[in-house]
Amino acid sequence: MLLGSALLLASALLVGCSNELAQLGDSDLQDRVNECKRTQNPSPGQAISCENYQRECQRRRKEGRFVC
Repeated sequence: MLLGSALLLASALLVGCSNELAQLGDSDLQDRVNECKRTQNPSPGQAISCENYQRECQRRRKEGRFVC
C-alpha cells in the first residue's frame, strides 16, 4: 500500500513538473543542471528534480536545442 502510494505521488509529480520544466528558460535549465552536477550528496527530492532536469534536457536535444 505504501509503495503504491509513493509511486502514485511520484507519477503525479513527474507529470506536473514536466509542464513546468517545459516553460523553464534555457539558461535557467542549464543553471539547475550545473547545480545538480556540483551537488555530491543530493537529498532524495533533489535527486528526483535532477533526473527531471536531465529528462527535459534530452527532450530539448531531440528538438535540436542543445541546452545542456
